[in-house]
Amino acid sequence: MASKNKKKFYQQSKAAAPSPAQPQPRKEIKLAATPVRFALIVTAVFFVIALIGMLSHEMWRDEHQAWLVARDANSLSQLLDNMNYEGNPALWHFFLYWITRVTHDPIYMQVFHLLVATSFIFIFNRYAPISNLHKILFSFGYFPLYEYAVISRSYALGILLVFGICALYKNRMTKYILIGILLALLANVTIYAVVIACCIAGILVLDYFLYQQKNRKAMMQLAIGLFIFILGVAFSLYQIWPDKDNSFPALYASSLFDLPRWGEVLSKLFTTYLYIPQIEEHFWNTTIYFKDTLSAGWVLLSIILFAAGILVFLRKPLILLLYLGTTIGLFSVYYYTALMHSRYCGYLLIALVVCYWLSEYYPEKKYHSNLAGLGKRISKPFFTTILSFSVIGAIVAYAMEMQYKFSPSKEVANYIKENKLDSLPVVGITDFTISPLATYLDKKLFYPQMNDFGSFIIWSKRRNDQMNFQEAVALLGAFIDKGNQRVLWIKDSAPQVSSDGTSQQDMEKAILRNDLQVDLLKKWSPGIVGDEVYFIYLVQKVDPAKVDYSKYIKIN
Repeated sequence: MASKNKKKFYQQSKAAAPSPAQPQPRKEIKLAATPVRFALIVTAVFFVIALIGMLSHEMWRDEHQAWLVARDANSLSQLLDNMNYEGNPALWHFFLYWITRVTHDPIYMQVFHLLVATSFIFIFNRYAPISNLHKILFSFGYFPLYEYAVISRSYALGILLVFGICALYKNRMTKYILIGILLALLANVTIYAVVIACCIAGILVLDYFLYQQKNRKAMMQLAIGLFIFILGVAFSLYQIWPDKDNSFPALYASSLFDLPRWGEVLSKLFTTYLYIPQIEEHFWNTTIYFKDTLSAGWVLLSIILFAAGILVFLRKPLILLLYLGTTIGLFSVYYYTALMHSRYCGYLLIALVVCYWLSEYYPEKKYHSNLAGLGKRISKPFFTTILSFSVIGAIVAYAMEMQYKFSPSKEVANYIKENKLDSLPVVGITDFTISPLATYLDKKLFYPQMNDFGSFIIWSKRRNDQMNFQEAVALLGAFIDKGNQRVLWIKDSAPQVSSDGTSQQDMEKAILRNDLQVDLLKKWSPGIVGDEVYFIYLVQKVDPAKVDYSKYIKIN
């Protein structure tokens, strides 16, 4: 059915070409969409499963970071100021800004995110001209159902926008301005979305000059759409470009030819296309396949998959160009930033899905080559295999999500509230681990690494990333000396102390600086996120003469 629609599309374009004497507007082409009933059923099932996942999910620090950036902005201009060190455009934060005008409960961010994810699933199942089997497999795969539905980040917003563009693409000649607006918005989600947006814009221009009827109105609309898009990209890059004062610990590439680094990047194509995490508590950002990402075997498998993708789209040159552009563009970002977690690499799969979707709007180019025929034969099995692996990945992720807590931060905040300790000042170190408490306690915390109160992390060079225990104690003491007689000192690790001068143990009861009594109230082991550990200490100023040193270890 899809191939007949495409043939009719291009025949109609040719037959309907207006004569110079009698110019006629080009008619909008109507291609068949999936029945609404099917789309609604798949979307409803997706919503229920994702809702269950959302309700069992304890948000981790990156989810809170975006929420706090938006919550603590008093205006849109301040929101942009808060974004200075984020390395991301502000579109997701813009929506959170308006939510935080109404409530400071982060559950509403999760609800909004779930609605975004549900929307892109509906658009995909309603308008994507691919088989129902592939629609179901994609909808219940790891990235749509877990990574981009349960974990509230900006990536789902990018998928919603790119799928909206794909839905409009079949009638692109009359939708250039609207597509340009959506491309501009897409470019303001993440740097990965910028790559996809630029590639789609590129083939949109080539499509006009290679396939479409030329007329002044369409040309003007295309120019306006591209102008809007270019403005959007420029604004996005202005926000993304790191400030000279930025101290975010990214290992930026210093050479174009770091072969081990390229090997690790290339391996991500295999682990993303066939993603299955390990079956363990700390499953997130893991894979069952290998621990040594530099193994030549895994790199070779990625190259084979990439070659298979090239063969699949070989018969459709513009889509082949889109596939090459998006994949290589994303590879380049991963290489430069060394940020290759599953949430980033998932856009490789999204780019592949977009290519399959848009390929249905183009006729096949005939090649007298066995390779083109091979690409046609493997197209469906290739796509089915990839999406089937993703479903297995989703099953593993949900099983682990239901069994283990993602982060203990909400439990920590509840403990503080239940024991009526939330009125005390909170001193937190390491700041990014402790920052989720600023959400749940709805107040700013004192971060010794910035020597100031704050909520979201400001990745500037002012921040002391290498603070040792003595420096932390000195700042803690100075903070208490300012009139804060009792404080909660919350750490992500317990200082190691010794009562006999030989054996080491976690600090539970200690005297710091002769007059600061420290008592461990409670500690929490990590959840799925392995480095979110919490130790809550009550620190209060005391008279040194009244300290029972049989119970407390003195630390100078």
